[in-house]
Order: sequence, then structure tokens, then C-alpha cells
Amino acid sequence: MKLCVLGGTGARSAFLTKSLVTNAKSINVDHIVLMDCNQQHLHTYGEIAKGIAARLRPDLLFECTDSAEYALKDADYIITTIRAGGDEGRCFDEKECLKRGILGQETTGAGGFAMAIRSIPTLIRYCSLARKIAHPSHLIFNFTNPSGVITQALRSQGFNNVYGICDAPSGFIKQLEEILGVSYGSLAIECYGLNHLSWFRNARLKGESVQEQLLNDPRVYQYSEMRLFTRDMARISGDEMLNEYLYFYYRHNRSLGMVEKAEHPRGEMIYLINKEIEKQLAKLSFPDDFEKGFDIYMNGYGKRENAYFSVESGSRRKKTWIPPKLDEFLQSPDEGGYAAVALKFIKAITENKPCRMILSVPNRGAITGLADDDVIEITCDIDTDGAHPIHIGRIDDFQLEQIRRIKYFERCTVSAIIDDNPDYAIKGLMLHPLVNDFEIAKELTEVFFEHYSEYIHMND
Repeated sequence: MKLCVLGGTGARSAFLTKSLVTNAKSINVDHIVLMDCNQQHLHTYGEIAKGIAARLRPDLLFECTDSAEYALKDADYIITTIRAGGDEGRCFDEKECLKRGILGQETTGAGGFAMAIRSIPTLIRYCSLARKIAHPSHLIFNFTNPSGVITQALRSQGFNNVYGICDAPSGFIKQLEEILGVSYGSLAIECYGLNHLSWFRNARLKGESVQEQLLNDPRVYQYSEMRLFTRDMARISGDEMLNEYLYFYYRHNRSLGMVEKAEHPRGEMIYLINKEIEKQLAKLSFPDDFEKGFDIYMNGYGKRENAYFSVESGSRRKKTWIPPKLDEFLQSPDEGGYAAVALKFIKAITENKPCRMILSVPNRGAITGLADDDVIEITCDIDTDGAHPIHIGRIDDFQLEQIRRIKYFERCTVSAIIDDNPDYAIKGLMLHPLVNDFEIAKELTEVFFEHYSEYIHMND
């Protein structure tokens, strides 16, 4: 069987490769292809990925290509992690937003809207091609941001084999398990909401509730992403824990103030780190300089990882990520990430081993007050028939109104891009809590529609 990754030779390629290659046999995959349009990435990150694959599974057919046709041909599984417009696009979006006094975060608000303009048409084109040449029963796992909006868009166009994946929820749960001192996968917890707008409730360990224990444990507010919040914020949320991206809503003024006074906003910081990595890697000759390239890559990745949410919050994680050496990386257990989410799903449906996991899927009555075709992020039961969102039912109006408002923005974003209708964009941005202003919404719609017009008309 064949698995391909669209946009596969990027900043996470080493970890992605390790996870896929390590688990390939368990899902009967014997051919993996990383596809990327960026030639520099193919000859740097791609070479590192190939070196890792060769050392872990020399018998596996592992390739990198710039051909979408070759990557998608007869593919059984497709992971999308594209960055249309590159880091340069992210920087442009961020600056245009900050110029108008609003956050330019790339997965929500105006920054997420701009990224969606580049991503939605690009992925519609790839998914349409996959429909023609991939295996008839292929599955698509979308990790491209803004993941929830993209999954909503693709589902609206009839791509019902698309599932949204994100490693933020599983990463947070893993942090909680480390605090409790239990093994990974031991903590049962319910997640519901939208991608990057979700809450966690009913945490249980061996059938016993540990929700209150976690909420009252000071370590949770030091060593997990709950470090961005306070106990009072969890209390007003119905004693539920929060996805880290809710920080932009719960502490909007603080996050915007931190970004405005930072030397570099997050997007620009990532751009500069990536450029330095790529500059150093470009001087090497692969495969001869593989180990040197690996060290350069890991040291640069460490700068990104250890600065996660530092610009917006003014603080760093208590736990520092230490870049591994090659042997240590190859021999250590697979840490998962977003690839692990896709792999867990595949194992569940192919090996008839039901499990629970968090995905972005259509609501289908799971949350009262939302439409059946609203794509939500929620804990799902996975079996041979696919993903089934757990029943959440009625939720507090505090959460429901936040979800409905952002879902309105997401649907307007999809309609604006697919129908080339700026009015939808203005309405969606105007109601988004991080914009909430007609003039700003109109200005940014005009700026982004003009700057990214080639994407909007890509599939004409």
C-alpha cells in the first residue's frame, strides 16, 4: 500500500518520517512518498528525511518528489501539510494585521482567513486530482492550517473522505499524563469544540474521575499548556480545561500587547529561524553530509519548539526540549505528532481495533445547537466503519456561543473563497472576536483578495 504526504519536506519532516517509517509495516504500507513544490526543501529537508528512512527501514520504498501526479497515483492514504505561499505569506499576513492593531495568528482570525485563501483552492485542486488517480477508497488526513476551516471547505465540496487532524489535543493530554505519572494512553478525556477552539472535560483514570484533581493541581498550570490560563478561567468554563489557542480569546489584550512589543512576531521569528537552517543546509552535500545536516536541522527545530507561544505569552515552557543526536533520535521511541493521529486511525479501521481519538469531523448531532454538517473537533470512536463523534449533547451557552460565532466565520470564509465573494469575507471577519470591526474587516478583505487573487482563481 502507498502513503503520500503533500507538503512533506518541511520543518517537521524528520519527525514525520520517523513516525511513518517506524509504523509503516503495521499498516501494510510499503511505499511512502513525500511531495513538495519547494525545490530547496526537497534537497535539504527531503535529503534528511531520506537519510532517516534509510537507517530505520532500508527495505522500504521511500521517495521525495515535486510531482503531485506521481505522489498521488494509486495512493491509499494521503496526509496534507502544505504551506501555500510559504513563510513569506505568513509574514505578509501577520504584518498587515498588526498594522491595523489586530492579531495576525495564522490559524484563526484575519491571519487564518488569509492562510485559508491560499490553502483551500490548493487543496481542492490536489483532492480533485486524488479523486481521479489515487486508489478509489483512499483516505485524506488534513493537517494543513487552518485545519478546521480547510476540512469544512473540503467536506462542503463533497470530499467526504477527509478528516481533520491536529497534534495539539494529543500533545496536551500527554502533558497531563506526565503530570499524573501514568503511561501514554492511560488518561480518558472528552474533547469538544472547533479546531483551536476546544475544551476538555470528564478526565478519567481507570474509570475514576481526575478532572477536579487536575484542575486544582498547580503543576497543570506550570507544565502543561494550561500555563497560559488561570484556575478562574477554567472555573468560568464550567471546570473544563482549555485548548491553548483559546489564549487568544481569553487573554486577547495581553496576547496582542505581547506580540506588538516583541522583537519579532511569531511568523517572522519562524521565518528567520527557517531561513538560517536552510542557508546552512544549502552549503552541505547530501548524502555525505547527512549527520552534519541532521544536527543543523535539530538545533534549528529546537529554537522553534522551545519558543512555542513565548512571543504571545511572554513566557516559555518549563520543560526545555533538547535536540537529540542522530543515534539517540533513531533509537528513541516514536513521539508521534500529527502523523501518529493519522496512523492510529488507519490501524483502527484496518486491524479492527476500535479506539478513541480526537478528529475534526462533521457534527452529526454530537453537539446540540450546531448543524449536522458543521465540522467540529471532537473525541471520536473509530472502528472499521470510520469515525463516530461521541455524543456531547447540550453544552453551556458560554461555550456554545463562542463555537457558533467562530463557525459562522469559518463558513463565511469558505463561501468567500470558493464563490469569490468579498462580502462573505467581510461579514465573517467583522463577527470574529479578534477583528470585530467593519472597516478593518473590509480593508483586510481587499488587501488579501488582491494579494492572493491567483489562488482564488486557481481552479477557474
